[in-house]
Amino acid sequence: MIVAAAVCPGAPFLIPGVAEPLVRESADLLAACTQAVRTLAHADRIVVIATGRRSIRYPAGTVTSQVATSPLGRGDLAVRECRPALAVGSIVGQALLARAFPDGVPVPVDLVETGGEPVTDDACAVAGAAGREALLVIADGAATHGDHAPGRRDDRAAPFDDGLAAALTGGDPAGLGRACADQDLARALLAAVTPLAVLARLVGDRPPTAADLLFRGSPYGVGYLVASWRWAG
Repeated sequence: MIVAAAVCPGAPFLIPGVAEPLVRESADLLAACTQAVRTLAHADRIVVIATGRRSIRYPAGTVTSQVATSPLGRGDLAVRECRPALAVGSIVGQALLARAFPDGVPVPVDLVETGGEPVTDDACAVAGAAGREALLVIADGAATHGDHAPGRRDDRAAPFDDGLAAALTGGDPAGLGRACADQDLARALLAAVTPLAVLARLVGDRPPTAADLLFRGSPYGVGYLVASWRWAG
């Protein structure tokens, strides 16, 4: 049973050591992420759902690769051992959990990478186990907000993100599913929303009893959304 879900962006600068000046400029975004992630502490298990190159599940205890093949390999760190080269979103999820729980995450954490394809039954099976589960959903809105955005300017970016924000604010799984449904548009806007579609499908018949949109902005041309959904009982 899902008892909480946090939605946070997959911004690489949220990983310690990647771009600390951007972190300092984005204190409100980081504070919102920390607030959302801390709501996951009372579950029996946390599942991080992020977009990867393929759909795959990494069990609890999987940690970020430090080998050269890592998506964010750092030359200042010594190679320790060959670990899975996680997608950037998974690394961001681990970093946000570490920031929110500096003394250690209180429950096991599984990592699930959905791949870039439409939501499949396999992707949704991750939260089917017994017990109280919490989801950390790593997703981005459109990356085409303005002339200096990663995908350059596209006037469809704002209404696309409006749909995501409205569904997250209202605790509306059906609305969230609709906002993510146009895969061609999402790809054109460089939006990483497959994890949001997984969330929508997982809780489609059980909307949250409380929902908060804690942050919305596009400071670097990418739509960042932070939200918290909770279920009573």
